[in-house]
Amino acid sequence: MANLQTNKQKQYYIPLERTPETVITEEYKDCEVRWSKIGCRKVRTVLIPATEEQYREYMRPLWREDKRQQRHGADEVSADKVRDDYELEVPDDFNLEEEVVKKELLAALRHELAALQDIDRTILLMIADGASEAATGKAVGLSQKAVNKRKHKLYALLKEHLKDFR
Repeated sequence: MANLQTNKQKQYYIPLERTPETVITEEYKDCEVRWSKIGCRKVRTVLIPATEEQYREYMRPLWREDKRQQRHGADEVSADKVRDDYELEVPDDFNLEEEVVKKELLAALRHELAALQDIDRTILLMIADGASEAATGKAVGLSQKAVNKRKHKLYALLKEHLKDFR
C-alpha cells in the first residue's frame, strides 16, 4: 500500500504564457497549448513540468498579487513597483483635519441612510437623481404631497442626526 502512494506523487506544472514574443525551446515547441488561469486572467499557455518547490516559488507572487488586487482594486499601484525615492505630491491647500471630518461625515451619513426604511431611501434616491415629487410618488405609491412631507421629515431627521458635523 505504501508503494502505491509513493508512485502516485502529484506532478506539478508551471504555466508559461504563449504569446508571439515568447521564446520556447525545441523541447516544448510541439506541446499542447491550452487555456490556463494566470493570476486573475485566462491566457493561452504551455505547461512546463516542475518540482513542488519550483511550482510554489513561481506561483507565490501571483497568489500574493491576485489577493492584493482583490483587496485594494486593480487600479492601485503595487507596493513592489513603487520606488523608494518616489515622493507624494500634496497640494498646498490640503487640510488633513478637514479630510478626516469629511470621511467621518460620509460614514455617518451612510449609516443613517442604511437605517432608513426602503421607501424613504427610494424617495431620497429619486429626488437626488432629479425626479419630480409627482414621479417619485407614482413610483412608491404615494401622492406628491405625501412625498413632499416625507422628504422634509427625512431632511430634518438627517440634519438632527448629523448635527455634530456642522
